[in-house]
Amino acid sequence: MAYVNTGMQAALKELKQQDTPQIRNVIIELLFTSPLYVAATWDKEPIRDEKGNMTFPPDTHFSLLTIQTTEKQRFFPMFTSKEESEKWSGSQGAKMLLLKYDQYIPIVEMAQKDISGIVLDPYGYNIPFTTAMLMNLKKHPRHTALRETKIEKGEKVSLRDPSFDVTDLKEALIQYGKEHPNIRSIVLKERIVTDQPSHWFLVVDMESEDPRFLQDMARACARCSHGKQFEFIFASLRLAQEILSKNTPLYSKTEA
Repeated sequence: MAYVNTGMQAALKELKQQDTPQIRNVIIELLFTSPLYVAATWDKEPIRDEKGNMTFPPDTHFSLLTIQTTEKQRFFPMFTSKEESEKWSGSQGAKMLLLKYDQYIPIVEMAQKDISGIVLDPYGYNIPFTTAMLMNLKKHPRHTALRETKIEKGEKVSLRDPSFDVTDLKEALIQYGKEHPNIRSIVLKERIVTDQPSHWFLVVDMESEDPRFLQDMARACARCSHGKQFEFIFASLRLAQEILSKNTPLYSKTEA
C-alpha cells in the first residue's frame, strides 16, 4: 500500500479551518519528521529489486520539478499522498520520491534565487511555505537538536563501504576522534534506503555515550558530507556490535 502522510493531512485541514501558532508548530514538527512525495528527475538510473524498489548510485544528482502560480511565482510541489500528486497534470509520467526536510532543503537552498518555496498539496489544501521560512527552519531547535532514529527489530539495514572517494570526510572524522578522548573508535558505512538517497551510517564507540558528541560530530563534518545526511548508532547496541565484528574502524583510539 502506498504511503499516506495522514498526520500532515489532518494538520493542513485544521490550518485551513483556523490558522493558529499551535497548528503551525504541529506542521513544522511534521515537516522535520515525516516525508512528502516530491516529483523529481535524476541523472543516474537506479537499480530496482524484484518489488520495484529503487537503490540510487551514491553520486546521483536530483532535480525537483516546479509549479508556477498565476503570479508567475515558482514553487516545488510536494504531496501528502500519491492520490494528491495525481491531481496535478504536471505529475503525469513524473517520478516520485519520498523525502524529508533534511533531504530536500539543500535543493531548496540551491534554487532560492529562482524558487519562491514549496507548496503542499497544490490541488488540495494548497498550503505554501516560502523559501525564507524554510531556510530559517534550519536554525529551529527541532532541526539542530540530535534526533533518534529507531531501528525496528527485524528491520533490514543495508550497509556498504563508501562507493566513491570521501577522503575529506574520513580525515574529518579521524581528526574529530583524535580531538575527543571520549571516543574510542568510529566505523563509517553508507546506508542504502529503499526509494531514497543513501546516507552516512556511523558506529561510534564512546567511553561515556553522550548524544551531544554526535551532534557536534555531524556539525564538524557537515562541510565534507558530500550532500548526504548522517545517522549514528552507539557501539553498545546489538546491531552496532554485529557491524563492529565485521568491519575495521576508520578511527581507533589505540592506533591514534
